[in-house]
Amino acid sequence: MDELEITVFDEIKDYKEKIYFFNFRQWVFAIIIVALVIPTYLILKDKIGSEITSYIVIAIAGIFGFIGFVQIHELPAEKILPYWFRHYFMFAKPIHYMTDSEFEQLHQKKSKNNTNINKEEIKKNKLEIKEMREKQKREKILEKARKKYKVTETITENKEVTETKDNEKNELTEKLSKLSKEEQELLLKLLER
Repeated sequence: MDELEITVFDEIKDYKEKIYFFNFRQWVFAIIIVALVIPTYLILKDKIGSEITSYIVIAIAGIFGFIGFVQIHELPAEKILPYWFRHYFMFAKPIHYMTDSEFEQLHQKKSKNNTNINKEEIKKNKLEIKEMREKQKREKILEKARKKYKVTETITENKEVTETKDNEKNELTEKLSKLSKEEQELLLKLLER
């Protein structure tokens, strides 16, 4: 006796009636593709050549084939295209990080009389911000070097020992911050060896 196999769909919406391996939507677009492609090829092949005509026919068939046959996340093309347009064209702007002080500087209300003074102040503030960022980067690199060569202090139960180590750490960071950029870079090169 033959074995019967029953397909059970997760949802009733997943079921689509098929006629000769295509559903109704696919048949409609297949007919549209044939109705457009064959006359286009026959008309244009004598006028512009068969090679260019074949590319035009492929483009037409590809567009209508995508609309009729392709589904992404169970959505047809007419529902996907607006999402793609919104994602890639309307909201595809790079996001730049800026600190609160930078944001305030950009959005300050400029008075008409003090525009030159404000511009100079903004330039100075931008330079200060760059210097602060470079200093933070150097401090991070120094901290990584300290961790790499195990210069960090261990936590002990004695409060006196931890306080002396904190004082030594503060003195060390003060000494490191007093060093010039060149001296800090030389120190980092020595630590890397």
